[in-house]
Amino acid sequence: MEKIINKPIAETFGWLHVGGKKVLLPEETDDRKISLSEGEKRTVAIEDNGALLSVEAELEKDAVLNLILVRRADAAERSVADVRVKCRENSAFHWYRLVFGGRESYDNCSVLLEGKGSVFTADIGYRLQGTEKYDVNCEAIHLGKRSESRIRSFGALSDEAGKLLRGTIDFRKGCSGAVGNEAEDVLLLDDTVRNQSVPVILCSEEDVVGNHGATIGRPDEKILYYVASRGIDEEAAIELLAQSKLDAVISQIPDEEIKRRIKEA
Repeated sequence: MEKIINKPIAETFGWLHVGGKKVLLPEETDDRKISLSEGEKRTVAIEDNGALLSVEAELEKDAVLNLILVRRADAAERSVADVRVKCRENSAFHWYRLVFGGRESYDNCSVLLEGKGSVFTADIGYRLQGTEKYDVNCEAIHLGKRSESRIRSFGALSDEAGKLLRGTIDFRKGCSGAVGNEAEDVLLLDDTVRNQSVPVILCSEEDVVGNHGATIGRPDEKILYYVASRGIDEEAAIELLAQSKLDAVISQIPDEEIKRRIKEA
């Protein structure tokens, strides 16, 4: 079945081609429902298996959920994941997404910060080569007072690889004191790569703070020169820089055993 996925909250100009993607969905499904009671803390790690992954989670007061999704380079050609979370008072949802490759990868992560003081953080890391494509839509919808969101993306693209990131922070009426931040760090290793970044901040409330920043470009020549002076050739140095983008996300994962398994992968 074909379906338009990753459609952002805000409408975009059609000629930009970022208003969603029509994708042939995998036939196999993997549905996960997660419910955390008051004060409960849980870490869930899921490895991409080529199925249509759907995760729905509800977090009660003071609950904390760490969700880790990993896509290996040798996984199925197409990956589609849809994550939807509701956060109540002082609860926190942390999303860690690692994409090591795969012909096509599509992610949607939509988080509703309903409760006062609720928190959402996203740390996305990817390394794409050849003709690999990654399309992601990430949304932080602020309803609760003093709610917080942070969307960060770290990646490296080479050959003819492409990435499209839509990051939306939506401050809705009543979320006074809310804070949202977006940051992106992309390493472009060839002139033939395609990088698209669509940061959006929507605001219906006055007393809020929203920020966006991005660092996008080729490897720093000074860094390459320094590494070369230590006896490391340019190709190896560039791969080290690309690996550092993934390490920026892996280092944030709060479970040491999961971190070890991911590094081995």
